[in-house]
Amino acid sequence: MARYTMDMVLEYAKVFPENADMGDPDGPRAAQAIFQKGGQYAVNAYFTSESQIQELLSDGLDPKPMNNDRILESTSEYGIGKFMRLKRPFADDIREDWTDPVTKEKGVNLGGAPKVVDLTQGRDNRRLWSFEKDGALGNGTKAKVQFETYSNGSGIRLLNIGITEHVSYETEASVSEDDELFMVG
Repeated sequence: MARYTMDMVLEYAKVFPENADMGDPDGPRAAQAIFQKGGQYAVNAYFTSESQIQELLSDGLDPKPMNNDRILESTSEYGIGKFMRLKRPFADDIREDWTDPVTKEKGVNLGGAPKVVDLTQGRDNRRLWSFEKDGALGNGTKAKVQFETYSNGSGIRLLNIGITEHVSYETEASVSEDDELFMVG
């Protein structure tokens, strides 16, 4: 397993128990699969330089696991417009027989909520992010994203997120003057 920490831009961050993607038993096949697995934490993590992608590929990241593109392109203005979908199972999945290659801790947790840390006031003033007090992460939030690759580069798992610049999550789209024309009653 290789571990990486990269400066990235977040989109659709569902990384807290309060907003995790729990799937839908009656939805499309992908949503049903997520539901059957008990949900997941997920985020689109946009690269901020081509060198990040090249580092991953030169270290053995499989660019097309199971014939699907790992690095996706978007019309979004985030980062360089290329991203990876990083996920983590909703439920804890502690493997007592595994040892973390970096920390050397026994009992690796392959699931559960990623640790989200507030780094907006600098490294010396870091603290855990509070969904209740600090809110959800809006599209365009900048962060240090930690993830790992496994199974010879074919698997990738979200580990931790350090928020460096927070963008507030907007729950409703703004109403334009033209939209107001049709608001009756």
